[in-house]
Amino acid sequence: KLRPLNELDKFIKENKHLPNVPTASEVAANGIDVASMNAKLLEKVEELTLYILEQQKINDNQQKELDKYKEGNDKLTERLDNQQKDIDELKRMISSISVK
Repeated sequence: KLRPLNELDKFIKENKHLPNVPTASEVAANGIDVASMNAKLLEKVEELTLYILEQQKINDNQQKELDKYKEGNDKLTERLDNQQKDIDELKRMISSISVK
């Protein structure tokens, strides 16, 4: 299960490294078990992929919502344009009546 990004950010700020990854000082002191490190790196790649997929779902939902707002805005703009045409026509009609 993925940590929420805000928790991951907090962990990194507090610990100065990714979860389940040794710190630079630990690596300097103890070296690296290449097989273990490869497994940890693969785990991080998988986590990144899952985060990307999660973000894509959020982006897709936001785009759908934005498209709805744009459609609504276009309809309102069209109504406003039509109302302005009606107002202009009424002004013209009033003006022609006033002149007579």
